[in-house]
Amino acid sequence: MGIEQTVALAKGLLQQLFMSSAPTQLLVFVVHGLIVYAIAFAFLSYFNRKPEVLQWTPVAPFFAAVSMVFALFLAFHAADIWTHKREAERAFIQAGSAIKRFDEMVGPTQLNIPEAQRELGRYVKYVFKDEWRKNRNQKGSDRAEGAFRNLQSIVLQATQTLPAPTANQLNALMNDIARTRSDRLWIGGNHTEVSSWLAVILLGFLTHLAVASVHFDRRRAGAVALALLASTTTVGYWSLGIVADPYRHSGQLNPSAWIDNLPE
Repeated sequence: MGIEQTVALAKGLLQQLFMSSAPTQLLVFVVHGLIVYAIAFAFLSYFNRKPEVLQWTPVAPFFAAVSMVFALFLAFHAADIWTHKREAERAFIQAGSAIKRFDEMVGPTQLNIPEAQRELGRYVKYVFKDEWRKNRNQKGSDRAEGAFRNLQSIVLQATQTLPAPTANQLNALMNDIARTRSDRLWIGGNHTEVSSWLAVILLGFLTHLAVASVHFDRRRAGAVALALLASTTTVGYWSLGIVADPYRHSGQLNPSAWIDNLPE
């Protein structure tokens, strides 16, 4: 298996994990924490049995160098996750604003283009049912794409007879709708940074070994320190995992509210 296939497999597994429920994710991270704890404690116990254990034990400040690198990577990783979440929410707000303004503009009180209003309703319906509910915004919907193309054709025909300022405004709203959809689908399909997650998990494992190494001569104290560290990293990973998918709680961002009357 090549590197690309391995990365793709890891990405798929991580996405499945982040799409699962919070208790399931907690269970997975607890199991991971127990495995890392067991390996680090076995590492500690092996050197603790050496007669010259004091020669193997690093000085305590050594641990700070490894833990600092882990803390920095974890902080940067967390910042990326929350940035994706904010971008997803901003894309949702911008899309809703563009669609509402477009719906009002082609409505009976302004331009009165019922075909455009009807096709816009079909587009929102397919976005809501297919992209949000079915695909979790990880891939686009052919039905939504078809409805949007039909809407573009209707708008193109309508702008032939409209004043230039009005036509430009209508086209600008169409561009906003297309752009925000592209942003949403890109975020939904690329929010999992595999290399970043693997780096953080690997550095966390090395931090456990560093803690074990400075306790080679104190087996019980090392067991306590490793238990506390494993618990801390488990909670940290879980708290990031439940927000790694920005559309995890998609019900809180309901695109069906973008227009008043959603077609059946």
